[in-house]
Amino acid sequence: MLRKWAIYYEFMNNILLIPRTIIRNNPLLLSIAKKITPKSLLVKITKPNFIPTDKELIHQQQLLIVCNDGFDQNFLNATSLIRIGYARGWSKVCGPAKLVSIYSLLEEIKLYHKPAIFMSVYDFNQLTILQAKKLRNFDVFVWASIHPKKIKEFKSKIILKTNDDKNWIDAYPKIIAAEPKFLWNSCTKSCLYWYDDWIKDGLKWESIHPAADIEKYYPESNNKFNKIKIAYVGGYWKEKAQALDTYLNPFEDIFVPFGYESWPYRNYGGKISQEEERKLYSSAQIIPLITGPAGWLMGEITERYLRAPACKAFCIADQNPALRDIFTKDEMIQAKNANHFNELVNDVLKGKIDRVSWAEKSYQAVIKKHLYTHRAIQIKKALTK
Repeated sequence: MLRKWAIYYEFMNNILLIPRTIIRNNPLLLSIAKKITPKSLLVKITKPNFIPTDKELIHQQQLLIVCNDGFDQNFLNATSLIRIGYARGWSKVCGPAKLVSIYSLLEEIKLYHKPAIFMSVYDFNQLTILQAKKLRNFDVFVWASIHPKKIKEFKSKIILKTNDDKNWIDAYPKIIAAEPKFLWNSCTKSCLYWYDDWIKDGLKWESIHPAADIEKYYPESNNKFNKIKIAYVGGYWKEKAQALDTYLNPFEDIFVPFGYESWPYRNYGGKISQEEERKLYSSAQIIPLITGPAGWLMGEITERYLRAPACKAFCIADQNPALRDIFTKDEMIQAKNANHFNELVNDVLKGKIDRVSWAEKSYQAVIKKHLYTHRAIQIKKALTK
């Protein structure tokens, strides 16, 4: 969302010389910016094609990964990283992959024989129902959100101010019209309640977790970060801050957060590159894996849960009920709650927990089970069921 706003602001500022702050605080100006910003600026794909190095895979099924407003292949946030990860994983074990704009999707599909198509709920907001129906003859699989029937109940349980629910509701009839091969998300049985109405609608469901892209995340220690006791890389906003503050405030003196947005912590370290992030994970004493109340409720596993262990970080996971779907009790330490996390951190600082051993076990679990090649194979099997 921040990337999308930045595009609107930049366009209006360059064309009409209106400062970003004025645009952001004026709904009318923001609405105008959205309408007049060229679509070519909204999706930035610089290297679309992922070609298999194995020549036998070059003529296998093509995967098209759809990218929507705000996607920037050079801006490495969760939106771009997960799509690049799936593209790279598919190209290694299943066939060629390509990042495509939602605005060119219907033309792109004409170039291939029955390609597989990775889409999210948000992509359908750019399509009409008639356009969605044109996807029926292709292997479409959709990254799903909470079913519209459960949105009101879900929002009543957390502090979450968002307009995403309107997007989910608007996309619903178009997803039904597209008749995808299956819908998916990272949740499993522990939190399937929020999604099971998709199954009741007659659609197939797959639980598919994010994974680690080991071309970007791998062990690489660096003396620059080895004195940091607790570190975190990511965004800070109201909903997520409820968990971050509860878990990490007690350790503010030794906690160093990094991210594109400023944190209200005295040791905020500023922005960090992907290369430095990898080195930080490999060097700091403790990398906490924390999502937020919304993530706990829906059993959301983000890429962070995999990429930090891929760097041989010593991690302590939060109370996310879905963690045990990807790591066993012998593969990663999990806190029952914030108080338990406090106890575990203090035990680590006192040398009571073998960080090296735990980091190795988590790393091996990722290498054996949680790479994007593993996810690509899972998707391929699901498409052929």
